[in-house]
Amino acid sequence: MLATLRTIAEAVAQEPSLDAALNRFVSMVKEAMQTECCSIYFADYSQDNFILMATNGLNPSAVGTFRMGFTEGLVGLVAQREEPINVAYAQAHPRFKLSPEVNEEGYNAFLSVPVVHQRKVLGVIVVQQKAARVFSHDEESFLITLSAQLASQLANIELKEVLRQSDSTHQTSMLKGVASAPGIAIGEGFVVLPKLEFSSIELQKSDDTESQRKKFLQAVSATRHEFHVLANTLSDTIPKEALAVFEVYQQLLDARSLGQRVEAELQAGWNAKSALKLVIERLVSQFSAMQDPYIKERAIDIKDIGLRVLHHLVSTEQAVKPYPEKTILIAHTLTPSMLAEVPKENLVGVVSINGAANSHASILTRAMAIPAIWGIEDLPLLQFDGKKLILDAYAGRVYISPSEALVREYLHLKHQDSLLHDKFEAEHDLPAVTKDGEHISLLLNAGLDLNTEQINAKLCDGVGLYRTEAWFMQKGQFPSQKEQEEWYREVLTRHHPDPVVMRTLDIGGDKVLDYFDIQEDNPFLGWRGIRVSLDHPELFLDQLKAMLKANAGLGNLRIMLPMVSHTEEVEEALALLEQAYFELQEEWADQFYDLERPEIGVMLEVPSSVFLLPEWAEKVDFCSVGSNDLTQYLLAVDRANAKVAELFDPYHPSVLRVLAKIAKDCQKFELPFSLCGELGGEPEGAILLVAMGYRRLSMNFSSLNKVKWVLRRLQVVDMENLLEACLAQSSAKQVHRLLKQFMIEQQFSELLYTQKGKV
Repeated sequence: MLATLRTIAEAVAQEPSLDAALNRFVSMVKEAMQTECCSIYFADYSQDNFILMATNGLNPSAVGTFRMGFTEGLVGLVAQREEPINVAYAQAHPRFKLSPEVNEEGYNAFLSVPVVHQRKVLGVIVVQQKAARVFSHDEESFLITLSAQLASQLANIELKEVLRQSDSTHQTSMLKGVASAPGIAIGEGFVVLPKLEFSSIELQKSDDTESQRKKFLQAVSATRHEFHVLANTLSDTIPKEALAVFEVYQQLLDARSLGQRVEAELQAGWNAKSALKLVIERLVSQFSAMQDPYIKERAIDIKDIGLRVLHHLVSTEQAVKPYPEKTILIAHTLTPSMLAEVPKENLVGVVSINGAANSHASILTRAMAIPAIWGIEDLPLLQFDGKKLILDAYAGRVYISPSEALVREYLHLKHQDSLLHDKFEAEHDLPAVTKDGEHISLLLNAGLDLNTEQINAKLCDGVGLYRTEAWFMQKGQFPSQKEQEEWYREVLTRHHPDPVVMRTLDIGGDKVLDYFDIQEDNPFLGWRGIRVSLDHPELFLDQLKAMLKANAGLGNLRIMLPMVSHTEEVEEALALLEQAYFELQEEWADQFYDLERPEIGVMLEVPSSVFLLPEWAEKVDFCSVGSNDLTQYLLAVDRANAKVAELFDPYHPSVLRVLAKIAKDCQKFELPFSLCGELGGEPEGAILLVAMGYRRLSMNFSSLNKVKWVLRRLQVVDMENLLEACLAQSSAKQVHRLLKQFMIEQQFSELLYTQKGKV
């Protein structure tokens, strides 16, 4: 059964169009289940009905024309219940609806399952039989499993079809993702090559067979050279028998092997990439289906060779491609180096397939004020290259091939956005004081965009979070103590005399160093933050000494420990700080400066830390809430996982109640506290935090003036009344409803569109 499921999935994936894929699907399911009819309906949410997309057993002329309302018939019932229906006499069921145009009068047995992808019903699969019987549990289980396996695949095929139609008809298509860095971008897609897979290649035809053949032969030649170099490089280190694999690879590249098959596809009109994809996927499928283990293993070799040839094919096309004047960067997984490679004046927006709005890479785009959208899964990446796009990074929408009318509409919205920005900027030199005289310190989250932060130094009350790992991530090896000292000194001097809270090295999770790779199955619950530093005291001491020396004569350094979950970690870190201090007193002396012991604090981002505040308040000088990770761990939601991105919500009542508890406890223990997560950079978040008692909020520079503008127009008592109501709610949806109502009442409705599509 498992082999049959895999065969069907692979066969459907290889089809070049939606129609072909669905026709192949219904035929193979009908044969596998030995039934007399299989059909698939797709949900059309624009018309609230299902459309028959493919059938093997019903009237073929009804395909594409027959529709059934969402609440009609057994198909509608399956979708409503989101569960299978298995009946022996379908026509006796009270919800059965006779539709003569599909010719199903002769069928009695009926089994149907919904196709659900990311909580959305995409369609319904139906198998039918003339003999009246209830389908067995095994048959029902097979169809359910098949539906679950193919849901994302069918969504992907449907998406490709939508995009292909937009190419041919010049109609606008819209995709939905997760809004991240706010703003609107209008520009041209530029795809950064991912780790290539054939799934990212869209099948396309070409009229110029000769030029495609030339490209393929060049890619094969480059691959041959690559294998030759590899064999020579390894000849002294591995046995000769092992080197024989490269001879096998060279043979597989031969014209009589791979080349002949690709040539046939080129003659059929496919371009080089598509021809290679069709041949390799077919060969891999054939080899994988073999019983002999040795032959099955050759499928891996075939795929490896194919991907290497594909890489050279695509690299040749990309090598001379310039960045468009208005570049919208599209990547499988965004990295800081990708952003750095695009000239700043060209980059207007970002779309990342993997990741989510609260991943660290997403935070980087917010720090750079670049509109960004995340988590559009199953995107046929290369199909977006060179396309005109609109990014609505407030609502999380990407428009492909937008009409002129839509472009004009978004140009107007960009203009309105600019006017709002100017309104915030006009008060940048005014203090952040509420209407009833309460001063709120607005601090900077810094360390991500190392090239531009120096201009922001005097526009905030200091730095509430300086991410020292940013320097480490830009290096090819661990930086020396001297290098670190120079970096830290520059930052401390720039912001002097305002305080700078430097977080010690915080790697792990989705922040990795190329030269210190951490491979873990569950990195967010693994070796990260203070755990790495304490396991490598030589690195930790180097960093602490660099900070202490950089602070000499300035005195505005504060040190913060990330990801602390145990009291022992606080004690060990404090002991190492003492060690660094005393060793420096002996090793390092400066005639002009005396060493100071800086204040040391902890980040509250692990739930256990919230309940250890009574003990920690006696050991540390301050604390700062990392609301991003705290939300992640409280809600058990990986904030870099697009599949669960919508569940990550810092306005969840449980998160708000924990934040309020932290503020209350810190006041009780007289422990200075702040918040440095993304929540403080949102007007609604800042309002609730001030109501809780937070008077120090740290955020990205792009949020400072907006938050200040809002707080200057409110009284704390009004914020406290709102907080009381929000804390009494049982769901995030109810909290958002109250926040929206409050913003309208306080005449902030012009900000509502910019709140990430939450209204």
